[in-house]
Amino acid sequence: MLRAVGLYRPARPARNAWNVTKTIIFLVCFWLIVLFYLPMGVSIVEIDMGIQRFPPQAIAPPMLLLFTLIALWAALTLAIVGEGTPLPFNTARKLVVSGPYAYIRNPLIVATGGQGVALGMTLGSIPVLLYVTIALTLWYFLVRPGEERDLEKRFGEAWRSYAQAVRTARPRLTPYRPH
Repeated sequence: MLRAVGLYRPARPARNAWNVTKTIIFLVCFWLIVLFYLPMGVSIVEIDMGIQRFPPQAIAPPMLLLFTLIALWAALTLAIVGEGTPLPFNTARKLVVSGPYAYIRNPLIVATGGQGVALGMTLGSIPVLLYVTIALTLWYFLVRPGEERDLEKRFGEAWRSYAQAVRTARPRLTPYRPH
């Protein structure tokens, strides 16, 4: 879908420090919108409507920390190894199959989903968990296909081999090693 409007463009050559800076700015903005403002808005509406909450879960804060660290690892791997950012209009110039990408094709989206679930569990909010489920479903069906078509077009057989060996959202037990 994004491919149709020409949003997938590799980043211009730049120093790692600049790619890391752009990636951190993107993450902060993304997290503020997707993992703070939108869920808090859902939560406020939930409270106003008197929807019953469940007790906050003790596992949620450690989950949030773990998934945040995975997201940082994935995003910084894209910035440094891939020479780009997670943004589709400034995407990695190189195919990244190391770091968390050696285990799972989309560690950033899996980590973001985990962060959202942890937030929903912290708030005790079924509507926030529903919001996360809808967002992940939309990403899977609307964004992922265009991203994968772009990767196949740019990286050809290397991408096809990688995509065949590494699943979208279920991690491998052993790291992927290109032939």
